[in-house]
Formats: sequence, structure tokens, C-alpha cells
Amino acid sequence: MDVQTTHARKARPAGVGVLTTLYVLQALLSILSGVLALGLLSLLGPIGMAVGVAIGIVLIAIGVVHLIIAWGLWRGRRWARLLAIALTILGLIPDIVGSFTLNPISLVGLLIGILILWYLFQPQVKMYFA
Repeated sequence: MDVQTTHARKARPAGVGVLTTLYVLQALLSILSGVLALGLLSLLGPIGMAVGVAIGIVLIAIGVVHLIIAWGLWRGRRWARLLAIALTILGLIPDIVGSFTLNPISLVGLLIGILILWYLFQPQVKMYFA
């Protein structure tokens, strides 16, 4: 039995669909932000254009990576789960720092990150990505 057949027969946990949707939304926002940075900062002259290109390319690349992860999560790919865990852990760093100042956005981000990590380590979720 090949890998695709194995994944097709496994029931996708509902939370994986939610995470996939969140990654797609995050990707679209990142790509849109990158395009806006390219356009708006170019209005500030040559330096603004250089900064806009640098920021825009990074944001668009991040968006593409998030789309790839979303696809992998949806298809039950192990590498996508591992990348989602790694990116979530990296995303917790600024939330932890911001939480020390009782920044409400950081506190919410910290809670969401912890919930995502908790979910990705649940046995049925780990089995889906096995």
C-alpha cells in the first residue's frame, strides 16, 4: 500500500482542517502585506522602494511557505506537522516577551500558540501525520 492510499484512508481530525484554514489565511495576509509593502513604500522614493522590495519579498516568501505548510497539513504530511510545530515555537518567543509587559495581544498569542502545540501533540493528530 503506498503512502497516498494510507493517508487517504485516515480520517482527518477536525482541528487539522481548522489549522489548515488558519495557515491559508495567514499566508494570504502575508502575501497581501508583501504586495502592499512593495507598492506603498515605492511611493517614498528610491530608499522607500529598496525597503519595500526587501520587506515585500520576505513577506511574500513567508506567505508561500505558509501555503506549502497548509497543503502539507491538509494532506497529512509529517514534515508539515513538524514545520508547524517549529514555527509555532518560534512565534511564541515574541509573545512570551510581550506577556511580561501584560500586553493583551501577546497574552492571546501565547495562549493560541500553546493550544496549537497541545493539539499537534495529541495522539490522534500524531497518528494522522504518521
